[in-house]
Amino acid sequence: MNRKPVISENRMNSQKNLFLICGDEEFLKQQKRNEMLAAFNCEGSMNYNAFSEDGIDIDEIRELIHTEPFMEEQRKLLISESGFFKANAGQESAEVFEDVPDSCIVIFYEKDADKGSRLYDLIRKKGEIFRFETADSMSGREKNAGKTEIRNWAKGVIRNAGRRIDSRTLFELAETAGYDMQNLSTELEKLICYTLERPDGSLITAEDVSAVCSKTLSDRIFEMMDHKFRGHVSEALAVLEELYALRISPMRILYFMVRQYNQALSYKECTAQRLSDAQTVSVLGIKEWQLDKLKTRLGAVTAEEIRYRLELCADAEYRVKTGDMREKLAVELLLIR
Repeated sequence: MNRKPVISENRMNSQKNLFLICGDEEFLKQQKRNEMLAAFNCEGSMNYNAFSEDGIDIDEIRELIHTEPFMEEQRKLLISESGFFKANAGQESAEVFEDVPDSCIVIFYEKDADKGSRLYDLIRKKGEIFRFETADSMSGREKNAGKTEIRNWAKGVIRNAGRRIDSRTLFELAETAGYDMQNLSTELEKLICYTLERPDGSLITAEDVSAVCSKTLSDRIFEMMDHKFRGHVSEALAVLEELYALRISPMRILYFMVRQYNQALSYKECTAQRLSDAQTVSVLGIKEWQLDKLKTRLGAVTAEEIRYRLELCADAEYRVKTGDMREKLAVELLLIR
């Protein structure tokens, strides 16, 4: 997939020698980094140096910037997760890159790059910035367009592997795996391998997605609590049995239940403050599909009821710790009550 970055301050210009690749969409960031390293012939070059996190020596970088390349036109530096783009980063790191000679190319690879940092501003003026964000971090029409584009990309991957998938199953796949392309690409690979023995043109079904695609423990608890809020006790207990089969301890499940109730209470507080969906997702630290489910399942639930459920959880934990009740029974009663 060759999706455009959310930000590209300038068109790719061979005369520029300062570049920043940033954002939380790792798949596209890695794609851009590899593309640039290939374009500048970094592999196997005696004039290529890579620095990362704790191995970053600003004095060594300064020296390399002003050292003439050996038998090549340019020296190339890749600096990953430097911390130079934090709002409170010192001036020294920015000053080192203010006068990078034409004989040196510097590529920064960062997840967090504060737009207000001095180095970010320097590269915006003198170099080129590529910012790649996940669809979940976008908002409004841009988010919907980003999600549609990612689903189309996933459909293309499946088609190129000689498989088909209908729109509903594709949507469920994306919502389960999330719109992080790195994670989604892993799930696509698992699905393709799972159906490898089938004839070309075979349909990938919702059952295939359910059988193969990973759900985090948090997602499974979320699903269980969704059933609970809807009053579907048998379905909630079925998920609980799946968790037990995975050898998840009852007390760990209780911990996540408490976290889900606290999340529900925070959602109610965000609603009372009239926060936007983007703000609410950020505050709660959840995916957009989870927010959509929160809206549906908590519509008729009051904050007082959620607080009552939290009290029941606290009581169950106390009774388990005092030996008054077995762990599994305590969790099951919380779902049944």
